[in-house]
Amino acid sequence: MFDSSTTEDGAAAGILRGAEAAYRARISAENELLGWAVAWADTWPAESITEDQLRVSGGARGVRPGGDGTPEVNDLAVATFGAKIDKGYVATLGFLGDALDLRDRLPGLWAKITNCEVIGWQGCKVARMTCQLTFEQARAVDVEVADHAGLVPWPKLERLTQAAIIRVDGERIEREAAEAKKKRGVWLSQTDEHGLKGIYGRLTPPEAIRLYARIQEIAACLPLGTATADERRADAMAMLGNELQATEVVARHRQPDLFDLDLEAAVQPAPGGDGAVEETELHPSLRDRPVVPSPESAIFRAAVEQLFRKLKPADLLPKATLSVYVDADALERGTGVCRVPGVGPTALGVVKDWLGHCSVTVRPVIDLNDPPPPVDRYEIPPRHRRHLALRQPASSFPWSTAMSGLDLDHVIPYLSRKRGGPPGQTGVDGLTPTSRTEHRLVTHGGWQRRQPEPGTMIYRSPYGDVYVTNHAGTHALGSGSFAQLTWAACTGRAAA
Repeated sequence: MFDSSTTEDGAAAGILRGAEAAYRARISAENELLGWAVAWADTWPAESITEDQLRVSGGARGVRPGGDGTPEVNDLAVATFGAKIDKGYVATLGFLGDALDLRDRLPGLWAKITNCEVIGWQGCKVARMTCQLTFEQARAVDVEVADHAGLVPWPKLERLTQAAIIRVDGERIEREAAEAKKKRGVWLSQTDEHGLKGIYGRLTPPEAIRLYARIQEIAACLPLGTATADERRADAMAMLGNELQATEVVARHRQPDLFDLDLEAAVQPAPGGDGAVEETELHPSLRDRPVVPSPESAIFRAAVEQLFRKLKPADLLPKATLSVYVDADALERGTGVCRVPGVGPTALGVVKDWLGHCSVTVRPVIDLNDPPPPVDRYEIPPRHRRHLALRQPASSFPWSTAMSGLDLDHVIPYLSRKRGGPPGQTGVDGLTPTSRTEHRLVTHGGWQRRQPEPGTMIYRSPYGDVYVTNHAGTHALGSGSFAQLTWAACTGRAAA
């Protein structure tokens, strides 16, 4: 039970130590339970079921809770173990399966769990993600992800696991994606007490992005008024039910002069004429056609044709981009893993299906071994931003999961030339990505950081805890003498 009296009269440093101790105890207890689960499964293997029990209707049977390569267990023993840990039969079966998968199919990850280097629930999630793989495929995934476990936050470990699964079992992933595509649809909710309905759709990412871009496009063309952004998007979505109206709204916004055509002038008699207007005079293309009895119809067609001649279809298309990063070797093979921002690791075959009806532009990724030269200004050029986005797509802050909307901050505070600053202060090796909140922590929250080499950052909290972050993840050094010596030995100055 929590007792604030044990935290040095509630001092902040004592609270942090208590929280850390509680978290470490939680990891130890959670991981120990996985060990007991494996021990129980080993105590009650399928071989423990006697011939007499097998002959009895409803007697004990062997069941395999884990994946390929794991042992069967006595199914009646499963419920007994579950009763002790407050789980029902099905939940216990899954828990035992996770534990056996970790020990037998993911040994690298299991070793980290037994050493309390990674919390058990993350290992269980990886076990479930890989449960459909063969024994050999699961071992291959383990080789790829085990080193990262415990050093990166779960979202990144999940993406690494997804990418590894695609590499070893891409054909199955593509088949499942094709089956899942058949479950696309659009559904209406019940009307609520205020007379409003919800509409829900399941689409492929390009379809969803294109539709949302269209809604955003129409919403941006509507009069501002007092409506919120959400209300304007709702109005725009409703307007999709009348596509002609939606197109007119966008066309009027993009080409204000498009509807300046004076139709009344088109039907007025020319000065000095007899006042009669012939269809062929209004629309020469009708001269070789049979005479149409209604002059009004001909006038309308002529006006519409004139309108469409002035129309620029490209201006009516929603502006949306789906970025896909793929290795050149994967393109040549036709199989592999693509990185799609906002989606995650995706099989190349699935991406091909997505982009079948899209306009695709292939751009070679810049050579990360050839960084752009530093510049003598505070503002960061687009080329430098692109280089860093590819070299380091995530925040450098300890345990951060931020990957979008990142600030690029000068590790050493920028000093203008007028104030004696050196030339070339804005270069890719002197910038680091962080979220806006993390940026504020360094600027105003008492956190410090240093950069011993490009791609590696050392952070120190206001209470002396030191963290090293790099491509492998976050390495917590604590606040002891080794951590402080590491901080002191780091070259570079603290960033503000």
